[in-house]
Amino acid sequence: MRIFAVDTSSELTSLALVDSGVVIGQAEHHNARGHVEAIGALFKQIPQIDVTEPDFVLPDLIVCGVGPGPFTGLRVGIAFAQSLSMAWGIPISGICSLDAVARAARNARPNLGECVVALDARRGEYYWARYSSEGMRVGAPQVSTKEDVLAMSGEVVVDVLPHATDLAQCVGSSEILGLTPLYLRAPDAQPQTQAGTPT
Repeated sequence: MRIFAVDTSSELTSLALVDSGVVIGQAEHHNARGHVEAIGALFKQIPQIDVTEPDFVLPDLIVCGVGPGPFTGLRVGIAFAQSLSMAWGIPISGICSLDAVARAARNARPNLGECVVALDARRGEYYWARYSSEGMRVGAPQVSTKEDVLAMSGEVVVDVLPHATDLAQCVGSSEILGLTPLYLRAPDAQPQTQAGTPT
């Protein structure tokens, strides 16, 4: 299966084209506030998805990381993936971005047992989920203070970011989700109240 994957659930914006489990093209950019500016340029950096080439082969599926993550970042990645799905006329699926982190951690350490995978959620918090020794997520993603997450039983993986290459590898083993972003808390930005209006 040929899969095009997109993830913008962290400060890392990443795209990847994977064919039968082999990464044949990828691009990434590190900037917590640069998803909008980066994603189009990254797409152009992957020569294997040049639709003007006569031998271009459409992917069979697009997968997109749906978080948990920041509001703006998630919206950028999901909107981009949806646009490609409509333009190419191929299906699209959402996958929990923490599943990609768990897959990357297990690829690096095949003997990794039960663990908690965590991503920085800012405000002194982590997004997290627990994974079995087989790499399957146990329960829904949650958000807790960093202190509470680091005190959890088992190993806590906090130094891996979700990447599109790992997201593509989750197809077939992870729960397939819709494209609704996994927002686990209220946004940082709140609407301003008009002068004289009670808050």
